[in-house]
Amino acid sequence: MRSEHALLRADGLCKDFASGDSVVHALRDVSFEIYPGEFIVVLGPSGSGKSTMLNIIGGIESPSAGTVEYDGQALSAMNSTGLCTYRRKHVGFVFQFYNLMPGLSACENVELAAELSADPLDAKTLIAQVGLADRADHFPSEMSGGQQQRVAIARALAKNPDLLLCDEPTGALDSTTGNEILRLLCDFNRAYKKTVILITHNRDIACIADRIFYFKDGCLERIAENADVAAARERFF
Repeated sequence: MRSEHALLRADGLCKDFASGDSVVHALRDVSFEIYPGEFIVVLGPSGSGKSTMLNIIGGIESPSAGTVEYDGQALSAMNSTGLCTYRRKHVGFVFQFYNLMPGLSACENVELAAELSADPLDAKTLIAQVGLADRADHFPSEMSGGQQQRVAIARALAKNPDLLLCDEPTGALDSTTGNEILRLLCDFNRAYKKTVILITHNRDIACIADRIFYFKDGCLERIAENADVAAARERFF
């Protein structure tokens, strides 16, 4: 049953960028609520506003208009220190490119992120849970793309964030490895009761979500419910 208390609430989000003599409207009056423990898939073509929306709710960018509230607190009311604390304590990021520290082993990359949290998850346990117990001491250059993405997921979860934001995390991977990464994200969503927001342009992925947000031309066109996500995930995987 969905909680009545929204973890995230966006109201009238707009984001404009100057482009020469013109203005690009990256987001246009976007509003939504996201609840604790949900798995949200965000669909839409390139340039539809997906990543801009993710950056705003992650506290990386500020909207031109509108508000975002996390657990009832407006991000716009936070100063730079407050936003840094919000990102450190509450948000985990997984991107298409892994951005691992090349001079650190897989486990050390995860441990480094864990040090940012007052209530971290155990790095060695996470490395094992993403299937890399035998690669814990390997450096990123010694791992495949899929293995590096697994480390990136473990690193994001090491902070024990309430909100995991994933921007095309399977975009650079082959379909088999990509499905393994998606399974990991779904497993963590359920096992740790974490809210996951995953951006993709691949409509086939939508079936694994509790709800699907459809973006086009900077607008949130519609939100669709997945009535039986458990059965859909069983068929997908």
